[in-house]
Amino acid sequence: MEFTARRVVTGHDADGRDVILSDDRPPGTIEADGFGLAHWLWLDGAPATVDDGGDVPDGPRRLEPPPGGCSVMLIRLPGGEGGGDWIRVDGDDSDRPGTHATDTLDFMVVLDGRIVLGLDDGEHELGPGDVVVQRGNPHRWRVAGDAPCTYVVCMVRPDATATPDPTVALAAASAAGDGRPRRLVAATRDDGTSYAAVDGFPPCALSPGADDGVALVELWQSGGPLASPEQGGDPEGGWELEPRGGGVAFRWVRLPAGHDPGAAGWHTTATIDVDIVVSGRLELALPGTEPVVVGPGEAVVQRGTHHKWQPVGDAAVEFVSLMLAVG
Repeated sequence: MEFTARRVVTGHDADGRDVILSDDRPPGTIEADGFGLAHWLWLDGAPATVDDGGDVPDGPRRLEPPPGGCSVMLIRLPGGEGGGDWIRVDGDDSDRPGTHATDTLDFMVVLDGRIVLGLDDGEHELGPGDVVVQRGNPHRWRVAGDAPCTYVVCMVRPDATATPDPTVALAAASAAGDGRPRRLVAATRDDGTSYAAVDGFPPCALSPGADDGVALVELWQSGGPLASPEQGGDPEGGWELEPRGGGVAFRWVRLPAGHDPGAAGWHTTATIDVDIVVSGRLELALPGTEPVVVGPGEAVVQRGTHHKWQPVGDAAVEFVSLMLAVG
C-alpha cells in the first residue's frame, strides 16, 4: 500500500453549497526512511460546529490533543529483519522499553503489515483490518516481520466536565465473526497493569451477513461527551445514525461490489467524520459535484455535507468511520 496520505475534505462554500474543499496530502506530512506520518484531523477542543478544527497547528508536534479535542493520524513504521524492536518513547523505562500511557480514548486500525501490541498480560499480534480500542492503559508497539506496517490512530481527549450517558457498556466478544473485524479492547486493572478485556468480534451490527452483503458494526460508542478514557462500549437497542448522546462513534462498514443505495443513500449528519478506506474503492458523491473515489489508506474528512457512499469496481469496500457530534 502506497503511503499517499491522501485526504479529501468536504465542507461548504460562501453560498452554503456542499463542496470538496481540498484533495491532497495534509501539510506537514512526513515520509522518510520507511517512516511516514500525516495528521488528517486536529481539534483543539470539543467541536461546536462542523467547520471546527483542521490541520495540526504549526510548531512542535503534539501527540495528545487538548481536553475535549481529537487527533487523527496516519502512521507508517518500517519493518526489520524478523520484526522490529519496541518503539521507544520519551521518558520510558529501559526495563519496559516503549511502555507508555496517554490520557486519551484511542481507536486504532491496521491498514497493512503486522504489528504487536504489548500489554502487561502479553503480546497481541494484529494484522490488516484488526481494530484496537485503548482506554488510557499502559501499552507499547513493535512491528512484526520484515514488511512495514501502516495504521491509523484516532485519539480523543476527555473533558472532565462532560456528562456521559451510563447506558453504554462493553459487551462480551462474539465467537463468530460473520465477516466482522477483530476488535481488541484494552483496559487497566486496579493495580495499574494492562490487559485485553475482550479480543474477538464486536456483538453490535446492522445486517451482518444479510443477503445484500451490507454490514455496519459498532466498534465503540462513548455514550455522550467524553469525560474519561475508560468511558463507553457497545450501545443497546436499535441502530442510530448519529452518535449516542451527542458523543463519539467509531464504526466499520462493508458495502458489497455493485451495491447501489439509490436515493435512500443520501444523508446528512451533524457530525465531523473521518472515513478511512481499509480495502476496496469508495465513491463519495455530493449534490451537483463530480464524485471522487478514494482507495486503501486514503481518507475523507466529512463536514456535515449531504452525501452518498457507493463501492467502485469488482470488490467490496470496507471502511472505518470516526463520527464526532457537534454542538
